[in-house]
Amino acid sequence: MDTKYADSFVVEGKLALPYQYFAGLTGSRFITTIRDQKKIMGLKCESCGKVFVPPRSTCERCFVDISDNWVDVKNTGTVTGFTVIRYKEPHQPFDPPYIQAMVQLDGADTPIVHIVKGIPVSQMKKGLRVKAVFAKKTTSTIMDIDHFRPEVQDAVKMGYTYDELEIGMTASFTKTITETDVTLFAGISGDFNPMHMNEEFAKKTPFGTRIAHGALPQCLCAPVLGMKLPGLGTVALEITTRFKAPTYFGDTITCVGEIIEKLEDHKWARMSLTWTNQDGKLVAEGKALVMPPQSS
Repeated sequence: MDTKYADSFVVEGKLALPYQYFAGLTGSRFITTIRDQKKIMGLKCESCGKVFVPPRSTCERCFVDISDNWVDVKNTGTVTGFTVIRYKEPHQPFDPPYIQAMVQLDGADTPIVHIVKGIPVSQMKKGLRVKAVFAKKTTSTIMDIDHFRPEVQDAVKMGYTYDELEIGMTASFTKTITETDVTLFAGISGDFNPMHMNEEFAKKTPFGTRIAHGALPQCLCAPVLGMKLPGLGTVALEITTRFKAPTYFGDTITCVGEIIEKLEDHKWARMSLTWTNQDGKLVAEGKALVMPPQSS
């Protein structure tokens, strides 16, 4: 309390002011179309031909109502500007550092602000061609577009060196696990456990049907580490995994790797690994210690 002034005093404290925005009719249709159809739409002014994404109900140039003139735009576009978020706030969708960019989608005349992943901060640039990656688990927000990432990657280029790696870089690989995969894996590994091979036996287990070997979906981290991030030339030194749920025949598993730590002494990197199925359920999680390719 401050009693410097006889007729007033100050009580120090914090006041929380939570708030929410209503997207409105136009914004709601824009977001629910992304959520339900994995499609991005804009509003077009018939007078001047301008297509607005994000949509707006009135043309800023002609001042006419365009709220019914919905048009499809592409999921691909060009980065017209960007910034790097380096500080952490509670409302952020990802931990920093990450790239926030203005992306002008093909077929639109105005840019949309969103996250770009899959490229080091040091290599980010205007004019980069990117494509929308839709979220597997919807939130009924603009984050139903999970992020944008570069359209084309050089498949024959050596992977990222230690110096090129940056905290927050991610890569993923997706595959549907089939009965053939399980049979071939049993032959390679020598694991013919009837839980994987015999349906009648498997019916008596808690799973009620056959499941894939745990190491089978775990192997999907190999194309992530060896071909994408860090990429060609990478040596995996250690991989730890904790299994959370079974993988059934026909499940589509996505493995995501993310750089979480750089070890300067050895020029190694530590990555988090997650495996999720087509329903967004976590199948396994773990970490990898990798030796990135050496600079030429």
